[in-house]
Amino acid sequence: MALRIVDPPSRFSSEIERRTNQHEGELVSVLANTSVLRADLLSNVSEAYSAIDAVLTGATSVVLDISAMPKRFFFLILKQLLQKEALQNIVVCYTTAGAYPEGALTQDARPIDALPGFARITEGGLPTLIVSVGYVAFDINELIRQARISNVKFLFPFPPGSPAFRRNWRLMHQLIPDMGPPLEIAIRRIHALDTFEVLDWLRDFGSSAQGIVDMVPLGPKPHALAMALAYNALGEAAQVLYPQPTTYRSDYSLGIGKATDGLDAVTAYCLRKDGRSFV
Repeated sequence: MALRIVDPPSRFSSEIERRTNQHEGELVSVLANTSVLRADLLSNVSEAYSAIDAVLTGATSVVLDISAMPKRFFFLILKQLLQKEALQNIVVCYTTAGAYPEGALTQDARPIDALPGFARITEGGLPTLIVSVGYVAFDINELIRQARISNVKFLFPFPPGSPAFRRNWRLMHQLIPDMGPPLEIAIRRIHALDTFEVLDWLRDFGSSAQGIVDMVPLGPKPHALAMALAYNALGEAAQVLYPQPTTYRSDYSLGIGKATDGLDAVTAYCLRKDGRSFV
């Protein structure tokens, strides 16, 4: 199954539609019996959830490609997959982009809110904010004021997964709040593609956390994947927040990155094999 996400109308709509039509045609021509499910970016994701659930009937293995899938969809789909004991093998794939254009990649973000299926259940204790640094910013100062957060941890992709790593540093400077003491700020550097190290770090932190934990996946998809996987481990006081953009550039990413051996830079994360879970 292929999931085709339709963005709200913007000045990029016609070009996005043209390119998506081209990519869909290429996909269908290569993969036989491929069904394409259309879903609006801001729609109720439960519709896509139900459709995918029907496709998985009788399946024992699944590969989820998150390369171009919005977080509000792949987070919930991943949660759905992990709950299915009948799935003996679960692999998540991510393809690194060749480059990203200069300038803003997204615009018109909605107010930051919990991703579907990843809201907090219980309140209480000292609040901690964990921000995965990428290219997209939001007013972290306002969030800190509203939640009365005193402890902020930045997850920084280093070495980065794209050639435009200077933009990560630029965003870091934008995100670090000018709040003064008693705000505590820490930076944790983990490779842009190392989902499992991020997951281990989040779990270690969760075992010692004494209050609510807010995770904000602004960085590379593998880091976001780790936050999705860590949600349950961090307990009922955790949630994943995201300022969903409503406008994406038609040239959001350019080409496919290359590995050191010259092959396309595609990374696979094995979450379950022969019924054995690795997460």
